[in-house]
Amino acid sequence: MSKWQSMTALTVGAIAIALSSVSLSAKPAQSQPAPGQRGFWCDNSSGVPITMYQNAQGNREPWIRWVSNDFSGAGYDPATRCREVSSRLETFRSNKELKFITVGLMNGQRVVCTASQVNGRCQGLIFTLKPNQDAVKTLNNLLSWREGQAGAPSLSESKDSIPFIDVSGRLGDEGSTIAPVAAPKPASGQPRVAPAQPSTGAGSREL
Repeated sequence: MSKWQSMTALTVGAIAIALSSVSLSAKPAQSQPAPGQRGFWCDNSSGVPITMYQNAQGNREPWIRWVSNDFSGAGYDPATRCREVSSRLETFRSNKELKFITVGLMNGQRVVCTASQVNGRCQGLIFTLKPNQDAVKTLNNLLSWREGQAGAPSLSESKDSIPFIDVSGRLGDEGSTIAPVAAPKPASGQPRVAPAQPSTGAGSREL
């Protein structure tokens, strides 16, 4: 075999290995749950990535509308964040870990996260907040989507309160509510967030 033939064979082999690695590492695209099934997924049909939820009755509801490019420089453009957050929410839901949503600190960054109970610690990362983003306002807007709920007063109005919002009922789980629950003054070391006026607009939160 000539030197040129050997180099060609090596190049073809390297390309084949690279393509194989890409194929093995690729994750299947999220899709809307089948009728009668619950679940989160990322919907790009409108041209804007949206984290959607479908309940057991087949009703679909937008949760988060991803429009910010603040994290694109780090490789997290709106489409990527939509896919990742939708996947996280679905994992939390299927593992029965999506009970309360709150705000806190993880790895030194302010985040929206899950908690198992009121006053519980931040357990699962949902998404990281933008620098200088109002944590409480974002959380209140995030969960003021259902018609008739928009503009409802938040129960976390005291200066040192951190809201814990029960989303189990929204997901179709029994024996739970949707209203925000105010946590008392946090202990030392827990994040403090400034109060904010509740959202007056319906629809999904833009992030």
